[in-house]
Amino acid sequence: MKLMLQIAFGVFLGTLGAQLVVDICHTRQDQRAKQLADQRNAEQEKVRREQGERIRALLLQGQQSKSLGGAKAPHGFIPDDAAQP
Repeated sequence: MKLMLQIAFGVFLGTLGAQLVVDICHTRQDQRAKQLADQRNAEQEKVRREQGERIRALLLQGQQSKSLGGAKAPHGFIPDDAAQP
């Protein structure tokens, strides 16, 4: 009877230990996945901000060129919607 209790106790401790190891691994994987997602989101936000700044700069540049003398087309420029002969 004593040997059977020792075996049962060993199995119980082994199962408990294995479950703890699995839980720790899953927690670490979840934390790592969250870190990677946060990094990706931060990079995407940075790219969006940079694109927004570039768009603002281009719009300001376009407004300044219009206010300085109007937008002039380069010599030989033919718009796409021009009537074709």
